[in-house]
Amino acid sequence: MSPRPAARSGMALILTLAAIVLAGGLALLLQARALSLSRAERAELARERLRVAAAEAAREALWVLASDEDLRVDHLGEDWAAPRETAGEDGVSTWALVEDAGRFYNWNNLSVSNRAARAPKDILLDLMTFCGDFSPVVRVEALGDFVDVDDEGPYEADFYRTGEPPSRPADRALWAPAELLRVHDFSADLFRPRPRSGPDDLFGGDLAASTVVVPLAPEAPIPVNVNTAGRDVLMGVTGLRQEAAVRAVLALRQVQPFESLAVMFMANPELAAALEGTVSTASSCFRVRARAALAGMHSSVLAWVVREKNGDIRILQWVEEAG
Repeated sequence: MSPRPAARSGMALILTLAAIVLAGGLALLLQARALSLSRAERAELARERLRVAAAEAAREALWVLASDEDLRVDHLGEDWAAPRETAGEDGVSTWALVEDAGRFYNWNNLSVSNRAARAPKDILLDLMTFCGDFSPVVRVEALGDFVDVDDEGPYEADFYRTGEPPSRPADRALWAPAELLRVHDFSADLFRPRPRSGPDDLFGGDLAASTVVVPLAPEAPIPVNVNTAGRDVLMGVTGLRQEAAVRAVLALRQVQPFESLAVMFMANPELAAALEGTVSTASSCFRVRARAALAGMHSSVLAWVVREKNGDIRILQWVEEAG
């Protein structure tokens, strides 16, 4: 027997409804996918806008640095040293800051010898002590072996080969701060912020705020800038016996930046002997940090540059990061 007309009509209605539901579900799926793709495209476009904005903020800051009229003196009152903030009409905000490497002591100074009054090894030993590390000898020796090119020393290739996991020393200048953590006896705890208990806390320095890795194989140690370096760095360079002289330097530069080392050295011959060959009134290596943000998204730039004697800027390292 064939189905009754009413049954056939009901089945057709069910099939029609099923087709409508299926078509509607497919339409919703396609719409959701289109919306998702649209959001992804908008997010990608926003990321690219932020990347360009951060890079432009860094370039503008470097342009100000290159426009410095007096290359003999660098101090924190100059235009290039001021943070630069903008808020664009499109909602993108940017921030950029230029810092001279002379504010810090460069870990890579340990990779070269010098004819200064004090060796980089002795400076680092004192600086780490002023930053609360009272047993820095092994670490400084291990870093020296890590960056030198010879195989002489207790912390060379044979030492790292027996580690877990086995590794090897760089045998070159460091290119990034993270490489310090590959050196024997170095750890992240050394670089955690350390609040100073008071202005007279001689050993309350912050190692992360006093040292830096300039990604450059220097021919000679990068000098410390007496116009921008903090007390801990200057104390590390001069040694404990020069505390009074360092305080005098910090006070005098507040009145007027040092335009010449001769003025400072004439006033304190003993300080001159301690600082000879390790300080300068200007800097040649600089770090720029820039950031662009929009609606909870951001993009950042970290760049290291060298300013040549004629003011031209040469980029050593350019790192971008999105988030």
